[in-house]
Amino acid sequence: MACTVLLLAGSCRKSGASWDTDISSPIFKTTFGIDKLIADSLLSKNTDSSLTLVYSKSLTNYALDSLIHIPDTSVSNVYHLPGGSLTFAPGAAITPGPPNNITTTTYPLHGVGLKTAFLRTGIMHVTIKNKVHSKIKLNYQIPSASLNGIPFTITVMVPGSVGGVPGSYVADYNLQAYTIDLSGPAHNSINTVVTEINANIDPNAPPSGVLVTSADSLIINSSFINLVPGYAKGYFGQTVQHVGPSESAFGVFSKFTSGSLLLQSVQLNFYIENGIGVDARLIIPDIYSKNSRTGNTVHLTAPIINSPININRAIETFSNPPAITSNYSMMLNNGNSNIKALIENLPDKIGYQMNIYPDPNGNVSGYNDFVYYGYGLQAGLDLQVPLNLVATNLALADTVSVNFDKVSSNLQQLHQCSLTLYASNGFPLTAAIQMYMVDQNNRISDSLMGPAHQIAAAPLDVNLRAIGKQETVLTIPVPGQKITNLIHAQKIIITARFNTSANPNYLKIYDNYQMDFQLTGDFNYTIKVH
Repeated sequence: MACTVLLLAGSCRKSGASWDTDISSPIFKTTFGIDKLIADSLLSKNTDSSLTLVYSKSLTNYALDSLIHIPDTSVSNVYHLPGGSLTFAPGAAITPGPPNNITTTTYPLHGVGLKTAFLRTGIMHVTIKNKVHSKIKLNYQIPSASLNGIPFTITVMVPGSVGGVPGSYVADYNLQAYTIDLSGPAHNSINTVVTEINANIDPNAPPSGVLVTSADSLIINSSFINLVPGYAKGYFGQTVQHVGPSESAFGVFSKFTSGSLLLQSVQLNFYIENGIGVDARLIIPDIYSKNSRTGNTVHLTAPIINSPININRAIETFSNPPAITSNYSMMLNNGNSNIKALIENLPDKIGYQMNIYPDPNGNVSGYNDFVYYGYGLQAGLDLQVPLNLVATNLALADTVSVNFDKVSSNLQQLHQCSLTLYASNGFPLTAAIQMYMVDQNNRISDSLMGPAHQIAAAPLDVNLRAIGKQETVLTIPVPGQKITNLIHAQKIIITARFNTSANPNYLKIYDNYQMDFQLTGDFNYTIKVH
């Protein structure tokens, strides 16, 4: 609340005299709108200027990293060189390993079968050991990994063995933006990488050549680290994703401290958007609202609870956007659920539990499931609550700052004090007002009133819409110790208990409703002039 404090006026001096004087001063002035009850960002204005509370909440985002986890993997390949004891001339090719120098490696991906992956991030850590007593010029290629159509290739000079200790070459290579074909050399496999090597004796080796024995070999250790795909195609398995049980904050009614609210209607749209090329089944065991102030919990009863919800896979477009989502929604209302009771609970928390079953019918796509980074399966709630309501003792508290420095310096000469609260109410709500003084230690020192004082509601037209404002003037005497507590107050807490004025009729809340407050103080002093 905005607060304006005016300093007390000075007075004339008259040597050796004293007299009593009355001084009146505003203490604070503020305007109270619907935004004090509910944040502006949650309010939507209807065509008739009435207001609707609009709130959205995501329950889950089942994305690529939930479907596919590629663990850090190390593979060691030993390439035995031609048997016997042969001498190779400088620069001569020594063709090791399997036929055509090609090796295929299948990676264990725990129920996931990938055909293709495009990497957002990834590092290949390579360690090459050379047991030949000469440097080896090695060309190492992964034909199935390409960047802009160019296969991954490295050509390095590996040091030779010295004193029985193999020569070693170590390096890291960035695989970001590489496309990996995991279908093997015949394109009929999964999780399979093809590598190819070619080796030559160091061109600068001694002219007499290099002796290579059957004990000599090349050992290539490849470690794939932090592989995160930005796109993948294949079969992603049937690993169930459990969401919750979980609770999250629901701040819509955070400013209400007590009381009850009846709503004429509530609508909640439960939606699923599937941007993954995977059929899915969802089962929602529970959604509930919890009011921590009262300890009351209301569980949702609706067709979506404990009933399997099947949603089709997205459609791949091979353009922009790359996928067309498949959508499901169900509107919950007063007729098919207890959603009204769920929201009338004035919750500060929403709890939920959800189980997601990908590919419930198995690998029906023949390894053509797909997923793009940034596209997932999302489930959430869109809530709409027209502010057409009945309020009973709906309590709100707010705080304003005050400053009585000049008054406190003359506290011994202060005899009497009374306050006047001017209220101009444009809401169709009566308000029982109480105010509390807060000291410099942020503790409530006293109340300004005995019982709460009543502020009258604005008058209503035949359509139960408030017209104009209702003026209320409240005189608040401040006796004895209350004066001291008031003068030393740093803040004033204002509490109000609202009741709609046309019970049991529901009343709409319009965007122009507001209530203006002004609190003034009348102080009686003895002035002495020496």
